[in-house]
Formats: sequence, C-alpha cells, structure tokens
Amino acid sequence: MQSLKRQGDGAALAFADKAKSGAWAQRSIAQAVQAGVVNGCEDGSFRLNGEINRAEMAAMIAKALGQTDGAAGASGFADDQDIPGWAKGAVAEMKKLGIIKGKGANEFISGGKAARAEAETVLLNILAPNNK
Repeated sequence: MQSLKRQGDGAALAFADKAKSGAWAQRSIAQAVQAGVVNGCEDGSFRLNGEINRAEMAAMIAKALGQTDGAAGASGFADDQDIPGWAKGAVAEMKKLGIIKGKGANEFISGGKAARAEAETVLLNILAPNNK
C-alpha cells in the first residue's frame, strides 16, 4: 500500500495534453506517474477525461498496491484468453487477492468499460478486505 501514500510533487509531466489537465489534477497525476501507477497512452497523451477499461483498471490498482506484473499465468476467468498479455499478471493477482471479481459466467471482460460502481467496489475491497 506504500504506493498509495502520496509524496512530494511527483514527476514532471511530459504528456502532450498536459495543458488540458487542470491544476487540480496535475499534482495527483504527477504523483501517480512517479509511483509508476500510470504512464500515459501510447501516443504520449494522458487523456484526462478518457475512459479506462477493466484491464487498465486492474493494472493500475496492481501497480498502486506494489504488485509486480508477475508471471502472466492463467487468471481463472472463463475469458482468460481475451485478457491482454500486459494485464494478465495484474488481473490474476487482483483476483487472487479478492480485489476484483468476474461478471456473469465468471468472465472478466477486460475490454469492458470500468464503471464507477466497479471502481468504488475495488477501492472498498482494498480498504476493507475483510468486508468482501
């Protein structure tokens, strides 16, 4: 949980769309970059108002918790073959820790939009792991 403790001003932001992020967000983004939780998009942007998918959410949460990507073994989800290789280790670890769960027929649906309720549930599972 050390990565969740904000420290300092964070890393210098080099995102192409840095000017679009308000002052209210820049320090938090810089701290998340410094902690290795986020690193932006392939095109060099951050996309402050962009949506994230479930695989991206799992990867960010794993990094925030200090979990390494680890071996990208089977996640245990029925749609394991659809989880991107870069996220598979994080998804498997977050499932093992009980932080994330599947939908419907035990599917992770990695490309699905991460809904607010899902993000809130993940945060609650991190903060109060015994209340799952």
